[in-house]
Amino acid sequence: MASSKIALPSAVLVLRLLTLTLLLGSLVLILVDKFHVSDDEAILLDVPAKEITFKDVYAYRYVLAIAVAGCVYTLLQTPFAAVSIARRKTRIGGSEGVALLLICVDVVFALLIATGAAAGYGYTGDAKCNADYTYRSWERFAAATGSLIPPEVTQLNTDISRFFVLAFFSAGLMLLAAACMALVIMISVYALVRR
Repeated sequence: MASSKIALPSAVLVLRLLTLTLLLGSLVLILVDKFHVSDDEAILLDVPAKEITFKDVYAYRYVLAIAVAGCVYTLLQTPFAAVSIARRKTRIGGSEGVALLLICVDVVFALLIATGAAAGYGYTGDAKCNADYTYRSWERFAAATGSLIPPEVTQLNTDISRFFVLAFFSAGLMLLAAACMALVIMISVYALVRR
């Protein structure tokens, strides 16, 4: 019977640790995601030469902020599950009121994490479509004129594609973290109504 008492808090603890790992992965990916527009590419495309990072895209700033907030929240919540396991309590937080409050805050953070993932996916999908369309325009122009696409354009397209792939992965990890939070909520509600 003792092991069944700690089964739910143990599951919550594992899911919280998984959520933390996924959010940290999302955070690292969005932080290292960048590409550089070289001087040759800048002259050819009539754009400024600079390094593009998450700081240049508001949606990616939001993804970063939500990942940081989610990590902090998960770190603060993890001890509650550990204490419940140590005390062999089925309900995390002790009393019904505290457990209900923790569930409500979990819902808020699950929604925030989901919006971070949606912002990352939404912007990345639209921007990648626009970048791909622009590159296809270069291909059509080169085919129509019998010329070659400048290597600077091909290199920039490769760099931009890599930038967007990392952003997609970051948003995907954040979406998985939101799913883990949803499981935490379901387990917590089950433990609350089971009594």
